[in-house]
Amino acid sequence: MNTFIVIQQMLVLFALMVVGYACYKASWLDKNAYGKLSKIAVNVMNPMLIINGVLNKDTGNDYQKVLVNLALVGIYFLLLIALSFLIVKLLKIRKPLESLYRLMLIFSNVGFIAIPVISSVYGDGVVLYIAFYILGYNFLLYTYGLHLVEVSVNGNEKKEKGNSFKKIMNSGVIACLVAILIFATGIRVPSSVEAFVAYLGEPVIPLSMILIGASMAQQDLRQLFTDIKIYLFLLIRLLIIPVTAALIIKGFHLDARIAGTFILMLAMPVGSIVVLLAADQGADETCCIKGSILSTIFSVITIPIVSLLL
Repeated sequence: MNTFIVIQQMLVLFALMVVGYACYKASWLDKNAYGKLSKIAVNVMNPMLIINGVLNKDTGNDYQKVLVNLALVGIYFLLLIALSFLIVKLLKIRKPLESLYRLMLIFSNVGFIAIPVISSVYGDGVVLYIAFYILGYNFLLYTYGLHLVEVSVNGNEKKEKGNSFKKIMNSGVIACLVAILIFATGIRVPSSVEAFVAYLGEPVIPLSMILIGASMAQQDLRQLFTDIKIYLFLLIRLLIIPVTAALIIKGFHLDARIAGTFILMLAMPVGSIVVLLAADQGADETCCIKGSILSTIFSVITIPIVSLLL
């Protein structure tokens, strides 16, 4: 593992966040533009980036590796769900926020940050492995994730989920399914189609980081940096969990790209989508805002540390 590459990548992403922060403060980007650009990034550009990761690329057709990756995807989510119960008790998080802290632990940034960081280390072909994480992520987010937010708002009462299936079948999930189909069938497309997908997908990496910076500019920075429990939570989330997992997984002698993807996924910061989900359902999204922004900042340091163990 070339840790220097990871450090360089994280510094570039951090610099893009600073650009977004400056653009918002200069009023070149306002809340209306932020919201619309976020929708384009999530629903158009990021799905294209997922497809671009496998389009006309030699994946080796090693289905044994795909099955191993699938097993690790299952372990990834089961592990985080189990640990989420333990960590909120350990940190003595008060009741209304318990489920939101669990939400932040389970749902990290497996797209915008994971794709550029992991692919910069292992190459574009690894996006296929990431696609399985994103598929599981989307399914759980709009089922179990919604349940956690509803518990935060209504205690143990259940709300009607309405069109949950429609939410699950969003553009991100569809892109993941297309990527898996391309891998399974070896479909090739004309170079013009490949270029179209690349042109739409690749800009989402700088755009997403600029938007995270703009999100930071909308917050009271004093409140961001004064919550002790969020620091303890992020220490566990960004360092203790991935470092422990890295030490354990070494004994299994797995393919370096598959094992590396699993560990780096565990090291990713809190997903910005949890903020939107909490706000949409009427929950107290303040702690989610803190978790998302601070974890993104700290990950500039913690991800390279974790990468030293790969």
